[in-house]
Amino acid sequence: MQLRKTTFIAGLLTALYGAAVGIAADTPPAGAVAQAANAVQAKDAAQAKDAPAPGSPGDTLTREDARMAYLVYKLLGKDGKIKGANLKRGEKLFYQNCRPCHGEDGRRVNVNPTGRPIYIGQRAREDMPTFWYQMNFGDEARNMEPYYDEISLEDMKDIAGYAQTLP
Repeated sequence: MQLRKTTFIAGLLTALYGAAVGIAADTPPAGAVAQAANAVQAKDAAQAKDAPAPGSPGDTLTREDARMAYLVYKLLGKDGKIKGANLKRGEKLFYQNCRPCHGEDGRRVNVNPTGRPIYIGQRAREDMPTFWYQMNFGDEARNMEPYYDEISLEDMKDIAGYAQTLP
């Protein structure tokens, strides 16, 4: 991550230096910048119109990106709660799928072993994107199995909603 930041900053500084030298050497004619901006906007609009449908062969989102986007744009309310979760069903599904490892109340496993204890109820309430990702794709460092292919999206939504009610 640090390497990416360093590379980005070096590239940005190089671009700024090049822009400063270019501006000093020759200033484009009046209207050329606006013309270029209009061309870019037209190209962007054409690409958006021709964008592949989600899930189609031309769609390049990874399954992780698609599942996380679904959470952010469809499931997560402004209050941070899962919209439309059936909590009774989520409780039943939690007991079937999660209780063996996480316990009755979700406090058998500390999901933050290097700091103050955090259990899945708190993680689900305070950091749903991380909770959602770990439930879907697992977390090797914490021995959490991925359930993307085993638990349906509707079931995950209900489990996540119920998990937000746990201590």
